[in-house]
Amino acid sequence: MTPDIPPAPIEPPVAATATEIHYGGPDQPPGALRDLLKAKVDAAPPGSEIIWATYYFRDQELAESLVAAQRRGVRVRVRVEGRPRRGAANDTVIETLRAGLGDGFRAKRSWPWDGHLHAKVYAFSGPQPEVLIGSFNPSGDADDPDPRLIADIGDQDRGENLLVAFRDPRAAAALRRQAERLWLGKSGRFSRRENRSVNLESVRLYYFPRLRPDVVERRVARLGPGDSLQGAISHMDDGPFAREVAAAARRGVDVDLVVHDTTRRVPNGVVRSLEEAGATVRRYCTPDSLPMHAKFVLIDRNGHRSAWFGSLNYTLGSRLLNKEILARSTDDTVVDDLEARFHAIAGAADRQASLCGSERRASGR
Repeated sequence: MTPDIPPAPIEPPVAATATEIHYGGPDQPPGALRDLLKAKVDAAPPGSEIIWATYYFRDQELAESLVAAQRRGVRVRVRVEGRPRRGAANDTVIETLRAGLGDGFRAKRSWPWDGHLHAKVYAFSGPQPEVLIGSFNPSGDADDPDPRLIADIGDQDRGENLLVAFRDPRAAAALRRQAERLWLGKSGRFSRRENRSVNLESVRLYYFPRLRPDVVERRVARLGPGDSLQGAISHMDDGPFAREVAAAARRGVDVDLVVHDTTRRVPNGVVRSLEEAGATVRRYCTPDSLPMHAKFVLIDRNGHRSAWFGSLNYTLGSRLLNKEILARSTDDTVVDDLEARFHAIAGAADRQASLCGSERRASGR
């Protein structure tokens, strides 16, 4: 008699992609990333949890979706920068969230020595654990499309941006804990947690401020002839990162960068110094002044590739003061995806190069 064969165990559902990258940009539907966030808020079931921390938040409809989620039984906690560079930009949404979320809402009041809450982290516990980080702020508002404010901030609903979604349980749990710490206001330069990277199988997470902020710079310093560095960088001053990249270019590293088109975010002197060192630097311009707000760097050292992404700007203020999240991934799928996006952004910059005249670059918008 044939022995009974036990039934195969039922495997738990696994997300098709543990790490998925979502883009905004002129080639995407307007509002693609805010619509993505809204869909996830609307799908959060009663009993689940949402924790967000972000810099600019002006999207009133998205704020009302968060309030509606709390009313249907989702625990919602949100922390927003109370005084961003455009000081009153978040005030309307702050009022909505404070009234609708009660103790679940907090606004960070920044002091000159304390830096800004510049991280963009959006954590959801259901219907499956997932945390998104990247460069996107929900800074647009359909009910109040102030053209002067949008010109200054940049239309992030249509400009180049990205959010990277982590569904791997360990990565999602680590980022959710950091989102909660940001909400609680517990992150700080001397915190052991901020100064210890989170090492997972194919991703490493770095939290700022930290005592040693030269995380990327140390990697760049190891590059030599035959290695390469590509980057889509929205903000870069003449600090350690730009100097280290210029030194790498002088050593024979193939450096290829796309930067924002305004001198406030990337001064002409920085571009000049990099080009004189042998780097290729393009300014990203569009006829309607859409921002290149993405922040990612791709490094290939002796065939070992890594992608660096998150909220970190390559400026002294971001490195030394701000609350930031930076991720380093060695996942080939992630690196390939970001490299393809870099080539798309660089191609658009090449096609639109004639728009970047000296008058527009000097505008500092």
